[in-house]
Formats: sequence, structure tokens, C-alpha cells
Amino acid sequence: MANEKLILAISSDGEEITVEQCKEYLKTKDKKKLASFIYDRFYGRYLKTFDFPNQDFRANYKSGFALMTSCCLLIETYVSFTNKKYRDTKDKSRECFGYFFTTEDRFSLFATGGVKPDGTIADKKDGGIPNDFYENVRCGILHNRDTKNDWTITREASKEYFDEATKKINATKFANRLKAVLSDYKKKLIASDFDKDEIWFNFRNRLSDLIAKS
Repeated sequence: MANEKLILAISSDGEEITVEQCKEYLKTKDKKKLASFIYDRFYGRYLKTFDFPNQDFRANYKSGFALMTSCCLLIETYVSFTNKKYRDTKDKSRECFGYFFTTEDRFSLFATGGVKPDGTIADKKDGGIPNDFYENVRCGILHNRDTKNDWTITREASKEYFDEATKKINATKFANRLKAVLSDYKKKLIASDFDKDEIWFNFRNRLSDLIAKS
């Protein structure tokens, strides 16, 4: 039985969004509130901390390594809401990153080699940047406490969001692109048909999973 009072997100104006409220939004088909909820949950949990507008924090506490860790967690979570194949990401984490990088235009520099000739997502033996990222950034950070094989993370303002030649990722610019993806997702949810469009079918199923485990 779901904990009806469990807080699932904090809105941009400080309102606590509970399981009970989410169930009511689903019942009334309130697209705007559901779309805002998921944006606030994703942004609040994974990225908001790093936007704290304090110079001391930015200079002495903000970490590109920690930011990329959150970005990796967010990508996998986001994909679980947007594609029914990855509703449960168990044993599909690698493929989640391949799918994300090859379908999100803002991350096209990471898409190289991510799709096989038959149109399916490339796997470990096929190589490609998505698999390299998964092995050396996502798994490097989460399992080995560091990036591997010359992949590095920076927050230098002069650096691009990704330099394929040097394998250097600008964590701040990477996260900003990820925020834009979340904003697009919110807009697409609001513009889509709650009862007919696949974007809502996937969202409702994944949110139902979340509620059931609350």
C-alpha cells in the first residue's frame, strides 16, 4: 500500500507534491500539473543543488565529478519514463545510454557509433561513444570512483560540452543541455493527448510503478 503522504517532489514555488496529489492529477488528467511534477522531481533531485547561486559554493564546493554522477543517474531515470522498453532498467543500463545519446539531438556528439546498421542500439562489442561513455564515465564514476581510459571532466567555461578528441566533458554545459531536455519533455507532455499519445502511456506506467513502491 502506497504511503499517500510521501513527498515525491518539491515544486518550484516550494509546494510539497505527495503520492496522494499525483494520484489525483492522474485521476483528473491534469497534464500541466503532472508535467510540472516530473520536471520538478528530476530537476530537484539531480541538478538543482548545482545551481545554487552562491559564489563561494561555485568556487570551492561545486564539483564537476559530483555533477556528472547526478547526470548519469538522471539519464537512466529519464529514459525509464520515456521509453516502455526501459520501464525497468535492470540489465539494460548500457542500452539506456545508447538510446538516450542517439535520440536526443542536444547530445549528438555522443551518438557516434551508437547505432548498428540494422538500426538497433550498439552493444559493448560494437564500441562507439555511447558504450565508451557508459564504461568509462557512468560505470567509472559509480563503480570505480573515477573516470577511466583518459575520459576527464571539467567545469572550465572555455571548454565545449564535449571534446571527442580529448574525451573531455564540460559537466556544467552537459548538465545545462540535460536541463533543456527536461524542459522539452515537460512541453511535449503538455502538448500531447493524455489518452492517446505514447508519451503519456509511458509516463503513466512508470509513475504507477513509482507510486506502487512508495
